[in-house]
Amino acid sequence: MANRRQRVVLLGAGGHGKVVLDALLAAEEHEVVGVLDDDPAKAGLCLLGIPIVGTSRDLRGLAGRLTFEGVVVALGDNYLRDRKSREVRVAGLQPVTVIHPGATVSRFVELGEGIVILAGAVINPGTKLADNVCVNTAASVDHDNVLGRSSHVFPNATLAGGVSIGEFTHIGSGAVVNPNLKVGKHSYVGSGAVVTRDVAEGVIVVGVPAREVKKQLKRPD
Repeated sequence: MANRRQRVVLLGAGGHGKVVLDALLAAEEHEVVGVLDDDPAKAGLCLLGIPIVGTSRDLRGLAGRLTFEGVVVALGDNYLRDRKSREVRVAGLQPVTVIHPGATVSRFVELGEGIVILAGAVINPGTKLADNVCVNTAASVDHDNVLGRSSHVFPNATLAGGVSIGEFTHIGSGAVVNPNLKVGKHSYVGSGAVVTRDVAEGVIVVGVPAREVKKQLKRPD
């Protein structure tokens, strides 16, 4: 008898959620029983053919009615994704990892919980991804990287070997981080930036080479 696929819902019906749901359906490893979104205007709509069945405010009740065990948190904002992932755990549910079948992930990569890796991404051996990390479309994460909790590597960004990315850090689309550099937690690397030296904690850097332009003051709730 074939193993039963885990029943899950996806949390987040925005553009990022659509891409994550596409990856989830392509992987065919879970049974998707519904989508959740906290915007009441989306109630009753569908995302890629999957109905929006409620909000995250009643996770336990919905889990009982729909009999699901896991939640894919499909929110691009690092702080919101982290908060909702904590709520999933408090509700006694499991944050689910999604890896698009078109991604290339070495079997020598260490993965936490609730990770999203999208189509065309490459993650090479020796790299460690903490909980709630998102590696977006066609991003390249080379060997021996460390990606901190709830960080996000945006589409077509490149992390060379030996890079360390702090928790809640944003690496913008098309940005490049040169080998063996550290980007501090809560920092924001702008799209197309080229990081040639370490980036401090809690700053925004842009340009080629990347330079600090102001502080990044957002923090977890």
